[in-house]
Amino acid sequence: MQQLNVFFLASYEMILSFISCMVTIYLSAKFLNKFVLSKPIEWFIREKHEAGCLISGALIFCILYLVHGSIGHSTSALQSLLLSHGKFSATIFAVAFTHFIVFYGITFITAFGGIYVVSIILRKMMAPIDFDKEVEVNRSLGLSMFLTFIVTSVTVFIQPGMNHFLGSLVLHQMLENL
Repeated sequence: MQQLNVFFLASYEMILSFISCMVTIYLSAKFLNKFVLSKPIEWFIREKHEAGCLISGALIFCILYLVHGSIGHSTSALQSLLLSHGKFSATIFAVAFTHFIVFYGITFITAFGGIYVVSIILRKMMAPIDFDKEVEVNRSLGLSMFLTFIVTSVTVFIQPGMNHFLGSLVLHQMLENL
């Protein structure tokens, strides 16, 4: 029975990782196109615009990196439920999946909101530089790399705090009493 639970947990995590990765890429592209980027990601790709593609890819990577924590904590909730109840049931799966949906929402909003705030702060701090013009028109690869490193650094910096916050939301004692 223990081996079956380990297999189930690993399968749950792998399937959730793949599906949430695809959903995150799609949602990230839509949100970035609407709120952050000067041109849609598809335009940068069609135009073979290296600077725009670099920034777009880095932004999506950062969102994926932060959202990934929601999967581990959902799996942790499922593991607590399996250990306390000794068997799998639809209710246990529903509770764990609800944890994932809540954690995913928190991480996606935080990740996208963080990128949006960083983009506003950088635009204000460096007001003499028109980022959109430099990247879109002048194809400034140097500026794209600078922005990519800044956003990636912010992401790496906030990830442990977000991960600990999500971990604090898994109430193991309460899950054992379900």
